[in-house]
Amino acid sequence: MTAATRPAWQKAIITMSAVVTAAVLLAFLYVGRVVLIPIAMAIFITYVLGPVVSFLQRQGLGRTPSVALSVLAAVILFLGTSFLIAHQLSGLTGTIADHSPEIKAKVADARARILGSGNSPLNALIDDLDKMIQPGDGKESAHPVFVQQRKPGMEAVVGPAIEAFAQAAFSFILVVFMLLSKTDLADRVLRLVGEGHMTLTTRAMSDASMRVSRYLFRQFVVNMTFGALIAGLLFLLGLKYSLLWGFLIALMRYVPYIGTWLGVIPPAVFAFVTGDTWALPLATVGIIIGLELIINNFLEPLIYGQSLGVSEVAQLISAALWSFLWGPVGLILSSPITTCLLVLGRHAPPFRFLEVLLGNEPALSPAMSLFQRLASQDQDEALRTMRQGLKAQEPEAVFDEMFLPALKQLKISREAGQFDGGDDDQITRIAREVLDDVIDDLREEPRGDEAFVERVRLLACPARDELDRLALDATIARLPVSHWESHVCSVSTLASEVLADAAEFKPQVILISSLPPGGAAHARYLSKRLRQRFPEAHILIGRWCDDPANDDNWDSAGSDRILRSIRETLKHLADWKPVFEATEAEAEATA
Repeated sequence: MTAATRPAWQKAIITMSAVVTAAVLLAFLYVGRVVLIPIAMAIFITYVLGPVVSFLQRQGLGRTPSVALSVLAAVILFLGTSFLIAHQLSGLTGTIADHSPEIKAKVADARARILGSGNSPLNALIDDLDKMIQPGDGKESAHPVFVQQRKPGMEAVVGPAIEAFAQAAFSFILVVFMLLSKTDLADRVLRLVGEGHMTLTTRAMSDASMRVSRYLFRQFVVNMTFGALIAGLLFLLGLKYSLLWGFLIALMRYVPYIGTWLGVIPPAVFAFVTGDTWALPLATVGIIIGLELIINNFLEPLIYGQSLGVSEVAQLISAALWSFLWGPVGLILSSPITTCLLVLGRHAPPFRFLEVLLGNEPALSPAMSLFQRLASQDQDEALRTMRQGLKAQEPEAVFDEMFLPALKQLKISREAGQFDGGDDDQITRIAREVLDDVIDDLREEPRGDEAFVERVRLLACPARDELDRLALDATIARLPVSHWESHVCSVSTLASEVLADAAEFKPQVILISSLPPGGAAHARYLSKRLRQRFPEAHILIGRWCDDPANDDNWDSAGSDRILRSIRETLKHLADWKPVFEATEAEAEATA
């Protein structure tokens, strides 16, 4: 039973189950963050250290020594960085306290520059809002009130520090076992997701694991290098705590698209409140943004190579979701987690929905995308979709792979009763106007040496309805007018009237357009009548986008050939054109 044939109650149960499952999963991620964050960090570090371990193994070291050296280097880097950052954070706290009067003076000066001095209306509004937030009559109390703040005990400082250290230690221990048991873990994942497709899933997961590991390692190296460059340049600029700012910006680069722009705020504000002029904050912002633009636009495409294909919207939504669930750690891990989920969805059939949600590949095929625009009666978007296709492909390919399948889907939906009569007419009108605009864009004026070439006469007949006529017009539009004289019959023309038009036009070629589903009987009947009346004509039936297996009874229709695409039709007509011209010349000579 397919999704389209399921009863409504079954679809409702499936939807409700999906919603409940998602809610339970989100609740589990939020409640279990104390345990899940170290596990996620361990997986991330495992992917980052994977290339290092593989490199050491290629140098002749065993698996265990390679893992031990890699993890030891990571622990030393982590502890050393943590010590330096903690030391600079402690110094930053004291510096801000020492510069408190200067900060207040600069804020007041900035307010005066922005809002104006004196009794300006904006300034008065700010003062009124300040009084509303902090009410009082401005008079000092006759009886002084002493407020004694209780200093935090050691447990308020030591508790979180011990918890953070325990989570870090757990993560590193888990990294060791993950690196040592890499093969066993891969086998278990294959057992879960590769049932029945072991060979294909093995290759896919091996390739995906290597790509993700390489990507995350390079991302880590780029971000840390970027932070080190920022720290060095800010140190040369004379900004205090440059190592802290570099480390902060390196972490913020894991936040997609807006990370660096958010990370530039703390050092810029610190440079503003501690500097004597505007030169220091402006130089700080210029260094960070300039280096970001250089790395983002020139170096990262060379270093990363082909993108893993994560959607921009998916990355931003993922950053918001994971920051809500896991806080700052989730914000930093959002990009690696999204990358891993995308690769899992791309290579594991049970999780294929993740590729649709997170990938940047179009969710709909070009034909279905055009059909959706037409069905929603969005003429501008339908025309834009066609023009985008024409920029990437030849017109014949766009008509065959986008326009004709979209018309076929429209006919399927119409015969299934999914459109009202008014909507059906409106959609057909929009499809006609879109095609006319595209044909106008593609129309070429005949060259001077081709204007008087003897043309082959072609009679074009839609089998049943306006969609057959649209397919026919798309085909005729690709025939050079300097070589072909075309006459297109109206949709409302009866078979007897078609015969009368043909007798007057005397066609050498007759093309009958029939777009499935349906219409085969009309095309067969019209072909038989035309064959009886014009036995010498070359009769073709354009059965657009039809399956060759549906060729039953076409032999008795009296046609010379069944065609299924515009490209095939144009090629057939071009190959037979000399024959038509020779036959016409012979007939004229005989006459």
